[in-house]
Amino acid sequence: MALTARLPATEGERTSGDAARHGARDSVPFALALVPFAFAIGAASASAGLSGIEAGFGTAALLAGASQLAAIDLIDSGGGIAITVVMVALINLRFVFYGAGLARWFSGEPLRWRLALAIPLVDQNFMLCQQRFAEQGSPTWRRQYYLASSAVLVVTFISCQVVAFRLGASLPAALGLHLAAPLAFVGMLTMAAKGQRERIAGLIAGALVVATAGVLGAGALPMAAMAGVGAGLRWNGGQR
Repeated sequence: MALTARLPATEGERTSGDAARHGARDSVPFALALVPFAFAIGAASASAGLSGIEAGFGTAALLAGASQLAAIDLIDSGGGIAITVVMVALINLRFVFYGAGLARWFSGEPLRWRLALAIPLVDQNFMLCQQRFAEQGSPTWRRQYYLASSAVLVVTFISCQVVAFRLGASLPAALGLHLAAPLAFVGMLTMAAKGQRERIAGLIAGALVVATAGVLGAGALPMAAMAGVGAGLRWNGGQR
């Protein structure tokens, strides 16, 4: 529902406060979807024996859950620094694409602003802003919208990690936190999907992740994604 709310219709309506309200409100569903993902990272950090400083540095330096979780797993399993750095870099290659979008949205901003705006850039606010900014808006409106949505996402993500880190081993395995990372991505894509075919693909992928993550581990996500896309294409062909 948050993705369908209209943008302000006129330039006069596009005030900073209005933009901030829209950004904060629209980001809430994405922030809620981040909660189990953040809990998984916090619990993994505690289980790996990281100190609070080490876990906090990883969160602040990366601000990217998938690569952070991969780094924690590699450190916990005895992987070397080189392989950890390479893995994190590969996972985060998508931010090159995201950065191109950010440069387009804020091309008129001073360099100091563009550098600052790149810090909280994550999957969720990129996807949200990509849809919102298609309808344009003044540079100030876009900046305030982006900052407000980013604040909600970042505060939720970090605070839930802190809580899970404090709880540590007391979090029961029955919570299924090992499924949090793939399900967060599937849920994000499903929420952003505009057509029924895309939603069906997302739901099928999510079901397959739950069913196969225990056996395939990290391989469950790409397998489920391919199966979901195939099912979506097949459903679309059957409608013709």
